[in-house]
Order: sequence, then C-alpha cells, then structure tokens
Amino acid sequence: MLATSDMHGHLLSYDYFADRAAGLPSLSRIASHVEACRAQDPACLLVDNGDFLQGTPLADLFADLSPPSDLHHPVIEAMNALRYDAVALGNHEFNLPLPQLAAHLARAGFPLLCANLRPTSVAPEALNGLWQPHVLVDRRLRASDGQMVDLRIGLFGTAPPQVLDWDHSRVAGRIAAGDAVAAARAAVRALRADGADLVIGLAHAGLSAAETRPGMENAGRAIAAIEGLDALVLGHSHLSFPGPDQPPHPQIVPETGTVAGTPTVQPGPHGASLGRLDLTLRREAGGWRVSSHHARLIAAAALPEAPEILRRLKPAHDWVLTELRKPLGRLARPVHSYLGLLPGCHSVRMVARVQRDHVRARLRGSEWQNLPLLSASAPQRCGGCGGPGNFTHIPAGPVALSHIASLQFFPNDVSALVLSGAELADWLEMSASVYRTIAPGRQDQPLLDPAFPGYNSDTVFGLSYEIDLTQPPRHADDGRLIAPHSRRICNLTWQGAPLEANRNFILAVNNYRAGGGGNFPHIDPGRIVLEDAVSLRDLLAAALRDGRDLLRDAAAPWRFRPVPGASAVLETSPDLRCHMTPQAMPELTELGLTPDGFLRLRLSLDR
Repeated sequence: MLATSDMHGHLLSYDYFADRAAGLPSLSRIASHVEACRAQDPACLLVDNGDFLQGTPLADLFADLSPPSDLHHPVIEAMNALRYDAVALGNHEFNLPLPQLAAHLARAGFPLLCANLRPTSVAPEALNGLWQPHVLVDRRLRASDGQMVDLRIGLFGTAPPQVLDWDHSRVAGRIAAGDAVAAARAAVRALRADGADLVIGLAHAGLSAAETRPGMENAGRAIAAIEGLDALVLGHSHLSFPGPDQPPHPQIVPETGTVAGTPTVQPGPHGASLGRLDLTLRREAGGWRVSSHHARLIAAAALPEAPEILRRLKPAHDWVLTELRKPLGRLARPVHSYLGLLPGCHSVRMVARVQRDHVRARLRGSEWQNLPLLSASAPQRCGGCGGPGNFTHIPAGPVALSHIASLQFFPNDVSALVLSGAELADWLEMSASVYRTIAPGRQDQPLLDPAFPGYNSDTVFGLSYEIDLTQPPRHADDGRLIAPHSRRICNLTWQGAPLEANRNFILAVNNYRAGGGGNFPHIDPGRIVLEDAVSLRDLLAAALRDGRDLLRDAAAPWRFRPVPGASAVLETSPDLRCHMTPQAMPELTELGLTPDGFLRLRLSLDR
C-alpha cells in the first residue's frame, strides 16, 4: 500500500511564490514511484489521507478566482490521473465554500471517505452522497504457493471533528461531526460484517501522548488500538512516521513502524515522502491475519517528475502563472516574515490593517460600532517544519497576486469577537507561549518552542505591551494551562493607559482563530459578532489596487522586556542576510547555517 497525506496542493516542483522552477517535492515526483510500483505489482493500493485541495496557488486560485470553463481543479485532475483507490477528507477541504467544494469533489474518479462528518438537512444538496464512511476494494493476489487469492480490503476515513470550529463560518449547521475514534470503531465493525478480509484506516489525525478523550484532535493512537484494524495511515500533524519526531509514548514505536501494535505510516506533508506499507498475510481459521509488515517512507525530492502529470496539469499551471503575474500595486519597502516572531513584522501588520478596516466598515451602524477595535494577526509562513524556504518575501516595488498568496498563505476569511481587557491579556499569554523561558546571564538560549506553530502566535495591534521571557509560558501549544501563576505580559496599555480588565473590545481576527484554531482561551460562538465570507487575500489585493499605505504606523506594539546578560538563538532563512545591517538590526548577530539550511541568529535581550 502506497499513501500520501497533507499534500496541500503541492502538485508540481514549481515555487509559485518565487515564480520559478524548483527542486521541490511534489505529487508529480511521487507519481514516478507509484508507476514503478505498479509495474512491479499491479495490485498495490494507492490512498490519500486528506488535506489535498488547498495550500499552493496552483490549487487555491481555482477557489479564489474564476478559471476558464475548460479547466478543472488540478488536484482532482492529478489524483484521477494517478487512479487513487480511495481518498479521505481532511479538515482543510472545508476551507472552501461548500457549494464550491461539492463542485470540485464531484469530479473525483475515486471513493471519498469520512466516517465522522456528514452533511445535515440544510447542507447544499450537491454534498449528499459525495463521500461515504467506508468502502470495499477487491484485489487478486498471488500467494506464496502460486495460487491466486481474492482479497476484500475495507477502507475508512476520519477527520478532526474540530472542522466545525475551525471553519465555523462555512459549515455551521451544514455539517455534523462525531468523535473520530467512535466512528472508526463503527467503521471497522461494519467492514468486517460486510466481509472485509483486511481493514485499513485513513485517519486524518496525528499522534499524541495525551490521555484519550472524546472529540480529541490527534486521535491516531486511540484509533490504532481498535480491535479488528489491520493497518493505519495517519496525517494532519505534518510529522512523519516511522520517524523520530513523534511524541514519546510506549505505544508509538518507530523502530517497528507500529502504533498500539498496528502497522502504521504517516507520510511527510507537501509531497515530501510517500508512505509505503508492505503487509504479509497468513490465512488462519478465522480469516486472514497480518503476520509481518514493513513500514517506510520514500523521499520524493530526488525522484523525477512523471511526464503524464506534467502534461495533464500544464493548462492549469499556465493559467495560474498568468494570474499570479498580474500587477496589483506597489510597496515602498520590502516586506518579509524572516523575523515574523520578533517585534515589528510588516507582513503581520499588513494583514492586521486590512482586517481591522474591513471589520470597522462592516460593524458601522451596529450595536458594536462604539466599542474600541483591535486587530490580531500572526505570520503564516515562518519556517518551522516547512523548512528554510517557508517564509514570505515581497521586494519593494510592484506587487503581484503571488506575493499576496505568500503573505496570506491560508485561505482565511474575516471574523470579529468581543473580549474583555482581562480576556485579551489571556489571549496575549497564549501568543507569548511560543517562546521558551530565558534565564538572565546566560547566552544563546533557544528562543522558540518548536512544538508551537508560529501561525498561532498573534500580535494584537491597538495595544502596547511587553513580554517577560524570564517567566515560564502560561500555556502549552494545545492551549492547556501549564503555569497558572505565570504572567509574561506586562505593561499592557491601551491608548497610553493601563488596560481595564472589565472594558469590552472588538478583536478583528480570521475565521480560523474565531473558530478556535490555535486553542486560544475565551473562544466560543457566542462571542462572534462578525463572520464575513470575504477573503483576506481579496482585501489585501483591493487595498494595493487602491494605493493604500498598509505600512504606516511602523512602531511595533510590543517588545521583549530586557533580560540582563542574556541572549537567545532563533533560526530563519539565509535570505535575511540581504536585509541585515548593524544599523538596521543591531540586536542580531549571525551564527552560521544549520545542517538543514536555516540561518542561526543570536538575539541580544539585555537592551
């Protein structure tokens, strides 16, 4: 069995943000290995584990714009060409408006699976029947004695039930979600009852060492332990298995490629690797049993691109490049996210400004118009597991749609919440938990918690505050309160005066954050005062066309509180060197490159 997961539209080895061919991993490279495997064994399975429709301009522009009528969604085109046996839905499929999602999925020539999400009675009619909980696939295999054997393989899919929160503005009332583990257990029973000889799960979930609880996001370990499950494909967390970067737990054993004793594979995201599970089956009195297995990952970067995929996708590729290159406006200075988690990131400011201005206009005349308006934004491409190329860079001068797609990487819409001053302070504590604790008098301490995604660390514009890194982080990356007596946010003010705990504010955010994305405190649907199906990408493009200055008010709203005698180390793109001067960034010192290509920087914290 061959498996992909979290492809996020990475179909071709082309960098659409830089507008150049690149040696990137991609589905076109994976296709070469799939073809080779099928030539050796035509009976092999090919499956995908979700998050396939969104993530690169090649995919996203088919949602953002109106492509020519003879062009169809390139992800579906590529997957049809590769003849996938089954594809599970991930959470990011629901980033699309539901009618548009239905139109794209209707062209799929393969079964779509999800056992714990279903359309409700008020969902668009076109969604009904588009996906199913599970499917049976038949294969004829040659046994070791030379006899041909018919094997019935059952496949099911699950997705995080948090879809209802993360894409609340699109799916509320239209999609119902259940617990992934309960749905997986029911699917295994149903497939066995239908005569499945082998049951394989496609769970769009990662692994967690936390205790299993109903509705948990990363339920992979609990699903792996279900009786009657023979093999499992995981995803969602953008980690790899077998591999060393999963959470430590006695049931997670990379050396044997098993989770809770079940053969498991989790392919790398963005086409970085193809998961392969080889299962040896033995017939016993009760049916077939997996007697041994081999789980491994096949790196895609060195594989050639499959000519058939290149040919199939060329019309879509050419159209997307034409659209991406159209000028929108100009910027007077370069904008980048190389230092997106330090004070003063212009890429964060640009998004926050258009978000705030839109919310102000939409709330005019409402009961909320007189409340103070703030805006929260975070860097969306900020290194991390995406590597040293996962940053935004917009040169000074003409700005094109490709730059907007890099700046606003996720297809978010605009929302707004009502929060008190005390709740805003808690919000900032969650954001500040991305940083590790820094001790005075020590040099070169790691600055960032690698488990905490940079896109979950907001700057709130309209406030002024400091972050005291000598205090421990108040929250874990999953939102748990781990240091209830710790407070990193200090000198928190609004309009020059201390922030009043009981005063209410409107906070402009994206729909992902308003729906609970990032596990921020005090979020619930009752606090949402605006959910607008207006793309932040469209707002940025419109602002640039209108010639608005999105970079004024250049002073950063926050800073690190000085830590005497201390420095920290962070990693960024080597391309920052073009912008580094002692005059512009006196607090930063270059320390060289890491083995995986990041530029290491020393940040002085004693000033």
